[in-house]
Amino acid sequence: MRSLKDDDDNQIQSAVDPKPVSNQSTCSSHKLHEDLFSPEELNACDREVTDPESEKDPLMKASIQLKIVILICMLALPVGCHYLEATMGTLKTTLKHKMHINNTEFSILLSSVSLVNTVLPLLAGTFIDDVSHLGSIRATTIVSMVIFIGSLLVSIAGIRNSYPIMITGQIIYGLGGGMIVTMQEGILSRWFRDRQLAIVIGILLCIARLTKWAAKMVCYPIISATGSDVLPIHVATMLCASGVVMNAVYWMIMYKNGWATVTGKEIVQVKAKYRNQFKRTEKDNSSSIITNSFRWSASLFLYIPATFWMVPWVQLIMSSVLSSFDDIATEFVQFRFQTTSIMAGYQSSLTQVVPIVAAPVMGVIVHRFGKRLTSLLFATFVLTASMVCLAYTWAPPAVGMILFSLALALGPVSVLSSTSLLLPHELAGTGMGLHKCANNIGTTIVSVIVGYVQDLTYHDGDPHDDQADLRQEYHGVMIFYLVMAGCSILVVAIFWMMDRKLLNGWLQADKKERDRRLRCVQQLQEEEAKQYRYGPAYESKSTEISAQLQGIGSQLRERKSYVYVSIYSFWLVASWAVFLTFALMPIYQHYS
Repeated sequence: MRSLKDDDDNQIQSAVDPKPVSNQSTCSSHKLHEDLFSPEELNACDREVTDPESEKDPLMKASIQLKIVILICMLALPVGCHYLEATMGTLKTTLKHKMHINNTEFSILLSSVSLVNTVLPLLAGTFIDDVSHLGSIRATTIVSMVIFIGSLLVSIAGIRNSYPIMITGQIIYGLGGGMIVTMQEGILSRWFRDRQLAIVIGILLCIARLTKWAAKMVCYPIISATGSDVLPIHVATMLCASGVVMNAVYWMIMYKNGWATVTGKEIVQVKAKYRNQFKRTEKDNSSSIITNSFRWSASLFLYIPATFWMVPWVQLIMSSVLSSFDDIATEFVQFRFQTTSIMAGYQSSLTQVVPIVAAPVMGVIVHRFGKRLTSLLFATFVLTASMVCLAYTWAPPAVGMILFSLALALGPVSVLSSTSLLLPHELAGTGMGLHKCANNIGTTIVSVIVGYVQDLTYHDGDPHDDQADLRQEYHGVMIFYLVMAGCSILVVAIFWMMDRKLLNGWLQADKKERDRRLRCVQQLQEEEAKQYRYGPAYESKSTEISAQLQGIGSQLRERKSYVYVSIYSFWLVASWAVFLTFALMPIYQHYS
């Protein structure tokens, strides 16, 4: 009886159908990043004749209807995660009363999700890029199951009012929550990097915000109608189970169309319209050949260009404020503006309203007209204005929440659509993983500090005390948010200058300019293939192609740099140190 591995190998062999090449010469040593390639790959064992037809994307044969179905599957994967995240934040006051915990302990409860995702999304990104091993299909299946198990434990903890079980469930759910979003974004980036990516990102954010808005809106009405304060968590658990089903649909589609084996091993992957340094043109006695030499390696982190590392900085500073404030918005409105929990839920849900409509529109605008960093810079000013409005004016909370919602619509679309434009398409998943990890690093640090500052401002954390004290409970927290929002303005301004100087405004370019640059790279590579037999001409074209690849964000560094990786690692370690310091506080400070 044949094994499943034999079946995979047979299907892969029949799908690839390589064309024979005669008189192939031994490949020359790769001058750039040769330490990233195995000896077998450097010997060009898997070369194929240069042919425009052979460079066509194997997935382009898919009909528009089929692509829409795949897009729907990807959009549905993290719906349960978004719903559970919004529900837990909305139930902050209720859960504190039921489990008899303070603000710091509740912040630990929420941060336990983001803590494990300070590393795991990066693994998820490598799973997407390294299709020769686990691949995206099997990885999303495993992660979807982990999410469901974790959400089930959170539901059980809600029934039993158990803080330890709930933290355990949050950690298990968090193991998959951050990874599934990264995988979703990575897969969509591979499909749409040069094909309306900004529009797809807008739709992605629209669905995420719509889910969170619905969760906040219906949370307390469900409790009032049923008398059960854990039913909203049960609803989230059922949505997590639906993610497992949608992943099975995606698996079936990939298998039925011959893009994956029955065991989920991917046979083909999306190709770009151009070649980067991972595909080398080499000389044969009779023709030019293309060698696909990409092999994922941890050494790649040292070659990632400086411009890309600004994305994690934006996530660390700006996006952590967006994520953290969204978790405490309901209680903030309830305390400062002295309203009921139901009305506070309605008003805090306004933070999700603008992205529902504006995110897809912004996706179309950014795709057509560019100006990603201009939009991002404007979002930082809006975020700062919203913090001032909520903390220092008595304007209705709806005003500040809608301003915050506008920042939530403008910022993420710009950041997410920029991420995959700053790396070669083979590293789309890795880039998404790095930016998602940075978001969770910042959210972990900010959320824990916010809970501690809140307890310092209002020591016993009991919301039944004097109402005047409740209004001041978030005073120190809002000062902290305002400082972070101001720092985000500076970071984005530096990002804008780096893009202008190093990439000639690639992130600001409109569709016409982006297409022109892509065509220029294609034309140069075609000339390189024709003129390869003439040494001096080839060297000249290689230099020019490298410059053009840098202009479209697809050129890695020529030399290793440990600076950016070291800074990133410092904040990663800092997030774990902050979490453990405050998580263990009840022990070393002898809490009763």
